[in-house]
Amino acid sequence: MKWLFPLFMFCSSIAASAQTVAGLWRGRFTSNRPLQAMLDYKYELLLFQEGTKITGYSYSTMVNGTFYAVCEISGNLFDGYLVVTEKKTLYQNPPGPEGTLQTHILFINADVTEISGDWKQANKRQTQLLEESGKTFLKKEDDPTKSGLIKVLEQKNTVQIATPEEKPKPTSVLNKDSIRLSSRAVEVVQTIELKTDSVSFELYDDGLVDGDSVSVYVNNSILLNRVAVSDKGIKQTVFVPSTDDGLLITFFAENEGSVPPNTGMLIIYTAEKKYEIRFRSDNKKSAAIRILKK
Repeated sequence: MKWLFPLFMFCSSIAASAQTVAGLWRGRFTSNRPLQAMLDYKYELLLFQEGTKITGYSYSTMVNGTFYAVCEISGNLFDGYLVVTEKKTLYQNPPGPEGTLQTHILFINADVTEISGDWKQANKRQTQLLEESGKTFLKKEDDPTKSGLIKVLEQKNTVQIATPEEKPKPTSVLNKDSIRLSSRAVEVVQTIELKTDSVSFELYDDGLVDGDSVSVYVNNSILLNRVAVSDKGIKQTVFVPSTDDGLLITFFAENEGSVPPNTGMLIIYTAEKKYEIRFRSDNKKSAAIRILKK
Protein backbone atom coordinates (compact mmCIF):
# COMPACT_ATOMS: atom_id res chain seq x y z
CA MET A 1 0.00 0.00 0.00
CA LYS A 2 3.04 2.32 -0.06
CA TRP A 3 2.00 3.62 -3.47
CA LEU A 4 -1.17 5.24 -2.12
CA PHE A 5 0.48 8.38 -0.71
CA PRO A 6 2.57 9.20 -3.81
CA LEU A 7 -0.52 8.54 -5.96
CA PHE A 8 -2.60 10.89 -3.80
CA MET A 9 0.05 13.62 -4.03
CA PHE A 10 0.22 13.17 -7.81
CA CYS A 11 -3.57 13.45 -8.19
CA SER A 12 -3.63 16.45 -5.84
CA SER A 13 -0.98 18.16 -7.96
CA ILE A 14 -3.03 17.59 -11.13
CA ALA A 15 -6.16 18.98 -9.49
CA ALA A 16 -4.30 22.04 -8.19
CA SER A 17 -2.76 22.81 -11.58
CA ALA A 18 -6.25 22.78 -13.11
CA GLN A 19 -7.40 25.59 -10.80
CA THR A 20 -6.81 29.23 -11.66
CA VAL A 21 -6.56 31.70 -8.78
CA ALA A 22 -4.61 34.32 -10.73
CA GLY A 23 -5.99 37.82 -10.55
CA LEU A 24 -6.96 40.53 -8.08
CA TRP A 25 -8.55 39.69 -4.73
CA ARG A 26 -9.95 42.27 -2.28
CA GLY A 27 -11.35 42.03 1.23
CA ARG A 28 -10.19 42.27 4.82
CA PHE A 29 -8.34 40.55 7.63
CA THR A 30 -8.68 40.48 11.41
CA SER A 31 -6.00 40.47 14.13
CA ASN A 32 -5.73 38.67 17.47
CA ARG A 33 -3.96 41.64 19.07
CA PRO A 34 -6.31 43.17 21.67
CA LEU A 35 -5.72 46.77 20.61
CA GLN A 36 -6.23 45.92 16.93
CA ALA A 37 -9.16 43.51 17.15
CA MET A 38 -11.72 46.22 16.39
CA LEU A 39 -9.81 47.94 13.59
CA ASP A 40 -10.99 47.68 9.99
CA TYR A 41 -8.03 46.26 8.06
CA LYS A 42 -8.46 46.07 4.30
CA TYR A 43 -6.39 43.54 2.35
CA GLU A 44 -5.65 42.82 -1.32
CA LEU A 45 -3.72 40.19 -3.23
CA LEU A 46 -2.58 40.45 -6.84
CA LEU A 47 -1.69 36.88 -7.82
CA PHE A 48 0.26 35.60 -10.80
CA GLN A 49 0.10 31.85 -11.37
CA GLU A 50 2.58 29.56 -13.12
CA GLY A 51 1.27 26.02 -12.74
CA THR A 52 1.02 25.62 -8.96
CA LYS A 53 3.57 28.36 -8.25
CA ILE A 54 2.16 31.72 -7.11
CA THR A 55 3.88 35.11 -7.04
CA GLY A 56 2.56 38.63 -6.70
CA TYR A 57 1.87 41.45 -4.27
CA SER A 58 -0.15 42.11 -1.13
CA TYR A 59 -1.62 45.37 0.12
CA SER A 60 -2.82 46.08 3.64
CA THR A 61 -4.33 49.34 4.83
CA MET A 62 -6.57 50.90 7.42
CA VAL A 63 -8.68 54.04 7.80
CA ASN A 64 -8.92 55.60 4.30
CA GLY A 65 -5.78 54.19 2.69
CA THR A 66 -3.44 56.83 4.11
CA PHE A 67 -1.51 54.17 6.02
CA TYR A 68 -0.54 51.15 3.93
CA ALA A 69 2.08 48.50 3.20
CA VAL A 70 2.77 46.71 -0.08
CA CYS A 71 4.67 43.42 0.12
CA GLU A 72 6.13 40.95 -2.35
CA ILE A 73 4.57 37.51 -1.93
CA SER A 74 5.18 33.94 -3.08
CA GLY A 75 3.45 30.65 -2.45
CA ASN A 76 1.88 27.52 -3.85
CA LEU A 77 -1.51 26.28 -4.99
CA PHE A 78 -2.86 22.98 -3.70
CA ASP A 79 -6.11 21.10 -4.28
CA GLY A 80 -8.76 23.43 -2.89
CA TYR A 81 -6.49 25.92 -1.13
CA LEU A 82 -3.40 28.08 -1.48
CA VAL A 83 -0.61 29.20 0.84
CA VAL A 84 1.06 32.58 0.29
CA THR A 85 3.71 34.36 2.36
CA GLU A 86 4.75 38.00 2.39
CA LYS A 87 8.53 37.93 1.79
CA LYS A 88 9.47 41.60 2.15
CA THR A 89 7.94 45.06 2.31
CA LEU A 90 8.33 47.06 -0.91
CA TYR A 91 6.43 50.25 -0.04
CA GLN A 92 5.16 51.57 3.26
CA ASN A 93 3.45 54.76 4.36
CA PRO A 94 4.50 56.26 6.66
CA PRO A 95 8.09 55.02 6.17
CA GLY A 96 9.57 53.08 9.05
CA PRO A 97 10.84 49.66 10.17
CA GLU A 98 9.33 46.64 8.48
CA GLY A 99 6.10 45.61 10.15
CA THR A 100 4.40 42.24 10.48
CA LEU A 101 4.73 39.89 7.51
CA GLN A 102 1.92 37.38 7.08
CA THR A 103 1.49 33.79 5.88
CA HIS A 104 -2.06 33.04 4.67
CA ILE A 105 -3.69 29.63 4.26
CA LEU A 106 -6.73 30.35 2.08
CA PHE A 107 -9.45 27.91 1.05
CA ILE A 108 -11.15 28.34 -2.33
CA ASN A 109 -14.93 28.22 -2.72
CA ALA A 110 -16.62 26.10 -5.41
CA ASP A 111 -16.84 28.77 -8.13
CA VAL A 112 -13.44 30.33 -7.32
CA THR A 113 -14.90 33.73 -6.42
CA GLU A 114 -13.99 33.76 -2.72
CA ILE A 115 -10.99 32.65 -0.68
CA SER A 116 -10.85 32.69 3.10
CA GLY A 117 -8.85 31.20 5.94
CA ASP A 118 -6.27 31.98 8.59
CA TRP A 119 -3.05 33.93 8.70
CA LYS A 120 -0.14 33.94 11.10
CA GLN A 121 2.94 36.08 11.51
CA ALA A 122 5.85 35.06 9.28
CA ASN A 123 8.53 37.17 11.00
CA LYS A 124 7.98 36.71 14.74
CA ARG A 125 10.67 38.55 16.68
CA GLN A 126 12.53 37.11 19.67
CA THR A 127 11.23 39.90 21.89
CA GLN A 128 7.60 39.10 21.06
CA LEU A 129 5.51 37.21 23.58
CA LEU A 130 2.51 36.68 21.31
CA GLU A 131 2.63 35.63 17.66
CA GLU A 132 0.19 37.68 15.62
CA SER A 133 -2.55 35.84 13.73
CA GLY A 134 -6.10 36.28 12.46
CA LYS A 135 -8.67 35.55 9.77
CA THR A 136 -8.67 36.52 6.08
CA PHE A 137 -11.71 37.05 3.82
CA LEU A 138 -11.23 37.93 0.13
CA LYS A 139 -13.39 38.09 -3.01
CA LYS A 140 -12.31 38.09 -6.67
CA GLU A 141 -12.26 41.64 -8.06
CA ASP A 142 -12.60 42.35 -11.79
CA ASP A 143 -12.51 46.15 -11.56
CA PRO A 144 -8.91 47.41 -11.05
CA THR A 145 -10.12 50.99 -10.44
CA LYS A 146 -11.29 49.84 -7.00
CA SER A 147 -7.83 48.62 -6.04
CA GLY A 148 -5.60 50.58 -3.68
CA LEU A 149 -2.76 48.18 -4.55
CA ILE A 150 -2.88 49.02 -8.25
CA LYS A 151 -2.86 52.74 -7.47
CA VAL A 152 0.28 52.39 -5.33
CA LEU A 153 2.06 50.24 -7.93
CA GLU A 154 1.28 52.80 -10.64
CA GLN A 155 2.53 55.67 -8.47
CA LYS A 156 5.77 53.95 -7.47
CA ASN A 157 6.87 52.61 -10.86
CA THR A 158 7.86 54.21 -14.15
CA VAL A 159 7.81 52.63 -17.61
CA GLN A 160 11.26 51.92 -19.00
CA ILE A 161 11.08 49.79 -22.14
CA ALA A 162 14.12 49.50 -24.36
CA THR A 163 14.03 49.78 -28.14
CA PRO A 164 16.55 47.85 -30.26
CA GLU A 165 18.67 51.01 -30.55
CA GLU A 166 18.74 51.76 -26.82
CA LYS A 167 20.55 50.13 -23.95
CA PRO A 168 17.94 48.04 -22.11
CA LYS A 169 16.88 49.17 -18.64
CA PRO A 170 16.00 46.72 -15.84
CA THR A 171 13.04 48.64 -14.38
CA SER A 172 9.56 47.32 -15.17
CA VAL A 173 6.07 48.62 -14.50
CA LEU A 174 2.97 47.06 -13.01
CA ASN A 175 -0.32 48.68 -14.01
CA LYS A 176 -3.91 47.84 -14.91
CA ASP A 177 -2.69 45.72 -17.83
CA SER A 178 -1.04 43.44 -15.26
CA ILE A 179 -4.52 42.62 -13.96
CA ARG A 180 -5.40 41.18 -17.37
CA LEU A 181 -2.26 39.04 -17.39
CA SER A 182 -2.96 37.71 -13.91
CA SER A 183 -6.45 36.57 -14.95
CA ARG A 184 -5.01 33.49 -16.71
CA ALA A 185 -2.62 30.75 -15.68
CA VAL A 186 0.87 30.80 -17.22
CA GLU A 187 2.54 27.78 -18.82
CA VAL A 188 6.31 27.95 -19.40
CA VAL A 189 6.92 26.14 -22.70
CA GLN A 190 10.72 26.46 -22.67
CA THR A 191 13.54 27.65 -20.43
CA ILE A 192 16.88 28.71 -21.87
CA GLU A 193 20.12 29.87 -20.24
CA LEU A 194 22.20 32.63 -21.81
CA LYS A 195 25.47 34.41 -21.03
CA THR A 196 24.20 37.91 -21.76
CA ASP A 197 22.75 41.00 -20.11
CA SER A 198 20.10 41.47 -22.80
CA VAL A 199 18.46 39.61 -25.66
CA SER A 200 16.97 40.64 -28.98
CA PHE A 201 13.99 38.79 -30.37
CA GLU A 202 11.49 38.80 -33.21
CA LEU A 203 7.83 37.79 -32.85
CA TYR A 204 5.94 36.12 -35.73
CA ASP A 205 2.68 34.29 -36.32
CA ASP A 206 3.36 30.56 -36.54
CA GLY A 207 2.31 29.03 -39.83
CA LEU A 208 -0.90 30.42 -41.30
CA VAL A 209 -1.35 34.18 -40.80
CA ASP A 210 -4.93 34.18 -39.51
CA GLY A 211 -5.32 37.45 -37.61
CA ASP A 212 -3.83 36.45 -34.24
CA SER A 213 -3.04 39.30 -31.87
CA VAL A 214 -1.26 39.17 -28.52
CA SER A 215 -0.02 41.29 -25.69
CA VAL A 216 3.53 40.52 -24.58
CA TYR A 217 4.57 40.86 -20.95
CA VAL A 218 8.04 40.87 -19.42
CA ASN A 219 8.04 39.75 -15.78
CA ASN A 220 4.34 40.64 -15.41
CA SER A 221 4.78 44.09 -16.99
CA ILE A 222 3.43 45.12 -20.38
CA LEU A 223 5.96 45.29 -23.22
CA LEU A 224 3.81 45.06 -26.38
CA ASN A 225 0.12 45.91 -26.06
CA ARG A 226 -2.41 44.23 -28.38
CA VAL A 227 -0.15 43.74 -31.39
CA ALA A 228 -1.09 41.76 -34.50
CA VAL A 229 1.38 39.00 -35.34
CA SER A 230 2.13 38.15 -38.95
CA ASP A 231 4.96 37.00 -41.20
CA LYS A 232 6.65 40.36 -40.55
CA GLY A 233 8.65 40.13 -37.34
CA ILE A 234 8.13 42.52 -34.42
CA LYS A 235 11.56 43.32 -32.99
CA GLN A 236 12.42 44.08 -29.36
CA THR A 237 15.43 44.08 -27.05
CA VAL A 238 14.98 43.34 -23.34
CA PHE A 239 17.15 43.24 -20.22
CA VAL A 240 17.90 39.89 -18.53
CA PRO A 241 18.11 40.33 -14.73
CA SER A 242 20.60 38.37 -12.63
CA THR A 243 17.94 36.75 -10.46
CA ASP A 244 16.85 33.16 -9.80
CA ASP A 245 13.66 33.68 -11.82
CA GLY A 246 15.40 35.52 -14.64
CA LEU A 247 13.24 36.94 -17.43
CA LEU A 248 9.73 35.63 -18.09
CA ILE A 249 8.24 36.57 -21.48
CA THR A 250 4.50 35.85 -21.51
CA PHE A 251 2.13 35.83 -24.49
CA PHE A 252 -1.45 36.85 -23.64
CA ALA A 253 -3.91 35.95 -26.40
CA GLU A 254 -6.12 38.90 -27.37
CA ASN A 255 -7.98 36.66 -29.81
CA GLU A 256 -7.53 33.26 -31.42
CA GLY A 257 -7.59 34.39 -35.05
CA SER A 258 -9.67 32.55 -37.62
CA VAL A 259 -8.02 29.22 -36.71
CA PRO A 260 -7.81 28.69 -32.90
CA PRO A 261 -5.74 28.68 -30.81
CA ASN A 262 -3.52 31.75 -30.90
CA THR A 263 -0.11 30.58 -32.14
CA GLY A 264 3.20 32.31 -32.57
CA MET A 265 6.94 31.89 -32.92
CA LEU A 266 9.61 33.78 -31.03
CA ILE A 267 13.10 33.94 -32.52
CA ILE A 268 15.80 34.84 -29.99
CA TYR A 269 19.19 35.96 -31.23
CA THR A 270 22.43 35.59 -29.27
CA ALA A 271 26.08 35.79 -30.30
CA GLU A 272 26.36 31.98 -30.25
CA LYS A 273 22.94 30.71 -31.32
CA LYS A 274 19.49 31.41 -32.70
CA TYR A 275 16.47 29.94 -30.88
CA GLU A 276 13.11 29.35 -32.58
CA ILE A 277 10.38 28.75 -30.01
CA ARG A 278 6.77 28.04 -30.94
CA PHE A 279 3.94 28.70 -28.51
CA ARG A 280 0.14 28.49 -28.15
CA SER A 281 -2.11 30.67 -25.98
CA ASP A 282 -5.88 30.80 -25.52
CA ASN A 283 -8.49 32.47 -23.31
CA LYS A 284 -7.61 30.28 -20.33
CA LYS A 285 -3.83 29.93 -20.46
CA SER A 286 -0.88 32.09 -21.53
CA ALA A 287 2.30 30.56 -22.91
CA ALA A 288 5.61 31.86 -21.61
CA ILE A 289 9.35 31.54 -22.17
CA ARG A 290 11.83 31.87 -19.30
CA ILE A 291 15.34 33.18 -19.93
CA LEU A 292 17.96 32.67 -17.23
CA LYS A 293 21.32 34.37 -17.03
CA LYS A 294 24.23 31.96 -16.58
